[in-house]
Amino acid sequence: MKKTPVFLLLLVGAALLVSLAVSPDGSRAADDSKVTIVYSSNMLGYMEPCGCEETDEHLGGLYKKATYLDEYRKTHPGTIIVDSGDLLTEEESIAPSVEPSAKLKAECILEIFKNIGIDAVNVGEFDLVMGVGYLKELAKKYDFPFISANLVDAGGKHIFPRYIIKKVGNKNVGIFGLISDTGDIPGKVKEFSKGEASVTEAIAAATSVIEELQGKADYIVALTHQQANRDWIIARRVSGIDLIVGGHDKQRTNDPINVDDKALIVRAGEKGQFLGVFEADLGAGKSFNHEQVPLGNSVAEKPEIVAMIREYDEKVFNMFGGNAQEGVNPAEGAVLRSEKCGTCHANQLAKWKTTGHAKAYNTLFEKRMNYDPSCLTCHTVRFEQPGGFNMNDQPMSLVHVQCEVCHGDATEHLASFSADKIPNRKPTIDDCARCHTPYRSPTLINGAKVYMDKIKH
Repeated sequence: MKKTPVFLLLLVGAALLVSLAVSPDGSRAADDSKVTIVYSSNMLGYMEPCGCEETDEHLGGLYKKATYLDEYRKTHPGTIIVDSGDLLTEEESIAPSVEPSAKLKAECILEIFKNIGIDAVNVGEFDLVMGVGYLKELAKKYDFPFISANLVDAGGKHIFPRYIIKKVGNKNVGIFGLISDTGDIPGKVKEFSKGEASVTEAIAAATSVIEELQGKADYIVALTHQQANRDWIIARRVSGIDLIVGGHDKQRTNDPINVDDKALIVRAGEKGQFLGVFEADLGAGKSFNHEQVPLGNSVAEKPEIVAMIREYDEKVFNMFGGNAQEGVNPAEGAVLRSEKCGTCHANQLAKWKTTGHAKAYNTLFEKRMNYDPSCLTCHTVRFEQPGGFNMNDQPMSLVHVQCEVCHGDATEHLASFSADKIPNRKPTIDDCARCHTPYRSPTLINGAKVYMDKIKH
């Protein structure tokens, strides 16, 4: 009998291995020893980028995240997608007139996350601003995976599941949520939830979950919402955690932090500018690969997600501007409150009119976003504060970034023209930073003088 050459047998064997590793659709089959965690944090209600600086690129956008994950999962079918909390809003309180649009945005975000894919979201304190009951309604309506191991109701009962177990290949991944029990977070949880929620001791909660997951999970991930130093404490004092995905303070880690060879810590920054991708090899070496992907112009926008956001924009437009004449800026021809300031400060008013602040509302109108409360906060005078711009009346005399945005409420000053009635005579860069955050204006920190010179008068 003629023998088959050994090298041919090796070639056939290699071909069989390749065929087993590639699915019929051309994608690579899951490696049973590998688990990929794609993570984000501190989305704060941002579905797409928002920035003040003239630049060719703004990072972020859920439509870019969707595109990246669509491509990534073709070769990594067992990917787990998580978020460490503060998903829905960045506002500490929401005025009654704004609440309908805030809830509309929350639902849009959950719909998009479900469309993209989501396995677990830890609850942050800002997620409670619209009420515990409302968050539970959202979780039920969208079958949304909110989790928290130490967020309890008035009766001490856990409000959301403490953890989930996700199967990837032949591995089980346990994921639990944790919110800080120190600093100002416990107080904010009680304040935002109107006493309907409180925080229990974090280390005890984490230890309890780890004990339950023993024998059930091959890899354990903690989604935390706390200051970065607390992640170190959890990693050192709670044995059994493999990966901590941190959030709350908006820090970003380029490389995972190894805590005494016990756990690795990663943090994704804020508002979806970067997408964290952590691939753990659970084989003998327990190695990992990690990158934080900038969601910039090189990542295409998925049309389906763009359409969902534009549908939200249109609903908000109809909610607050349904009677507006199409294509006509409602601020056109309005007599601004700052004109009264010009009675005595004519030169300063003339200078202001040359700045971007004097047409801040117009930039929203051009994008058809001039009825979006989340944008109007920084494009009108004292938004939803006493005597300021509000969504019920929408007084056009208070659009743009006028004098009182920086100098404070001038009602008493304009009534008496008394110098001692000016709340803030000399604004500083800190006043600018209320809206010109590092996210919206990255060069503000190192270029404060440049910013102030633009508006100096």
